[in-house]
Amino acid sequence: MNKLQGVILPLATPVLEHGRLDRATLARLIEFELAAGVDAIFANGSMGGFAFHTDAQQALLIEAVVEIVNGRVPVLAGVSDTSVVRVLEKTERVRHLPLRAVVALPPYFLRYSASDLDGFFREIASESCFPLVIYDNPKQVANCLDVATIASLAMHPNVHGIKHSGDDEPFWRSLLGAPLPRGRFSLICGAETKMADGLQAGFDGITGGFHNVVPQLAVELMDAARAAEWGRAHVIQAEINALYPAFVRRGGFRGLNEHMSRLGVGGKYTPSFLHQEVPQ
Repeated sequence: MNKLQGVILPLATPVLEHGRLDRATLARLIEFELAAGVDAIFANGSMGGFAFHTDAQQALLIEAVVEIVNGRVPVLAGVSDTSVVRVLEKTERVRHLPLRAVVALPPYFLRYSASDLDGFFREIASESCFPLVIYDNPKQVANCLDVATIASLAMHPNVHGIKHSGDDEPFWRSLLGAPLPRGRFSLICGAETKMADGLQAGFDGITGGFHNVVPQLAVELMDAARAAEWGRAHVIQAEINALYPAFVRRGGFRGLNEHMSRLGVGGKYTPSFLHQEVPQ
């Protein structure tokens, strides 16, 4: 099984009323991303608004993404939840699909020790029917992984990598210097405005929500990194960063609506915690 690397696109989820999946727009969005040359698709992650959707809706989304992608690139599926049993139940719902891996955040309701988090991911990896990619997101989830825990989990044969969305460069250096089985264990950078730095430091790939809007720039950045053309990589990163504020200005999802409409990949990408949307 090939190591995960390159541009792993964390797919947004277009929705209709009451959060129902907008499959027609989803197909347009996937074709837009694949045409840019992304290396893999990550469905049902944070940018996919998984936390707003029912378990059944999440499984339907993953199945639709797999069907539309149709084997053209690997598909990873988010199964994040608050306990091992819930993560495994979500994994079981998609067992029949040809997924490259499942991706899970640390549990995000209560606070846990490093030992607890090690046990959480180790149990999932041992029981999952798919390889596991850990998703460490310090800005959104109170439970974060330290380097020692990541290094310990990396030795589990069914843990295939980590998406780390933090932008703490000293942490990066410690992680990159840890005794990780880098031949099979991938380090994926999720720090949107510092991905050129992450790739130059030694990360294997990148994944950012804004890449839904600028997939061609993400691919160009990755191509420059593969060629070790770091000057070009940082110029591309600066171009991405100049566009990024318009995306985050309205919380990411609403910024995505505006961008995708201009790109001709319309639809509504704003999940709501309410049954009906609050008028904007």
